[in-house]
Amino acid sequence: MRTSNRRAWVPLVVTGALLLAAGCGGDDDSGGDDAMKITYSLPTPESLLFYPPIVAEELGFFEQEGVKAEFVTAGEEIPSTALVENGDVDIAMADIDELVISHAQGGTQQVPFSPQHSNTAGTVVPEDSPIQDFSELAGQTVGLASEEDTAQVEAQLLAAGLSGDDIETIVVGTSGGLIKQTFDEGEIDAYVGARSDFTAIEATGTPLRNITPEDVQAIDGNPVAVMPETLESKRDALVGFFRAWAMGQYVGLEHPDVVEQIVRDQVPAEWRNEAVAEAALEGSIELMQPDDPERIGDVRPEVWTTAQDLLASVGIIEEKADIADILDDSLIEEINDFDRAEVDAAVEEWQQENGG
Repeated sequence: MRTSNRRAWVPLVVTGALLLAAGCGGDDDSGGDDAMKITYSLPTPESLLFYPPIVAEELGFFEQEGVKAEFVTAGEEIPSTALVENGDVDIAMADIDELVISHAQGGTQQVPFSPQHSNTAGTVVPEDSPIQDFSELAGQTVGLASEEDTAQVEAQLLAAGLSGDDIETIVVGTSGGLIKQTFDEGEIDAYVGARSDFTAIEATGTPLRNITPEDVQAIDGNPVAVMPETLESKRDALVGFFRAWAMGQYVGLEHPDVVEQIVRDQVPAEWRNEAVAEAALEGSIELMQPDDPERIGDVRPEVWTTAQDLLASVGIIEEKADIADILDDSLIEEINDFDRAEVDAAVEEWQQENGG
């Protein structure tokens, strides 16, 4: 749950945005090539934070699936739902609240794939803190990355059975060094922010422990939105794209050292600060740990129902939507119909060829 706060996955390690990839949804490609081409957008420029398509391209998974995957960089001011509605891209990662709000207003986007089974934001404490659970924050001071995180705090308080009167909050920003200092000086007992903020803190040598309430922690980070007509007209291409993504995601879960080697080469600017990059990659892989390893990208209706109830209770959304109208799990089994051993073999072959 990111409450439409794009900061949540803007990587601190990225030093510059890539140019807009050529050829959006309606380019001059024709015939079968166009039918098997998928244009996609992420919340960031190409980044280790979303390593699966980088790995899938490098290891030939897109080619294996007969899919041409074309990444499109979009500005922060353009909502992901608008990108797919306008036909600028075939698929885009969106926030749960963004999709619910859109559907409540008549939107028709669907989610057939959701790779992050964990929230991209939450609450952390230093690893050596005596606080073991969010409910233990009663009477404590909580630092916020920004005022925008107030609603997020309210949702976590609700999930933990607390109220706003139980804690004191202060805005401390997103500087890792400054937040470490506020922890060290006892000015805050916990910190609420995004994974990128946590990465900046850990890069200072401060290990953290996540105490986000379970119902909030389980909320999908960046589900994938697609228009129903695209889901119908490009079904085979979408299955191929998501399967290649799932194979790349699997590599991260089983061979994180290989993923690191690949993203070091493909996005070298993100590795200028080794500590930040290593923490960011570890966090990205953790976010993409599926509930069921045989159902990577599962859409989990029960999680969405709980998320919507929390979002509505704290005023992040004003109207609820029918979750069944948003989620479509009809592709999940096909997406996961790949031989894990063959992926392992492809990884081993790549390592032999690249000195891994």
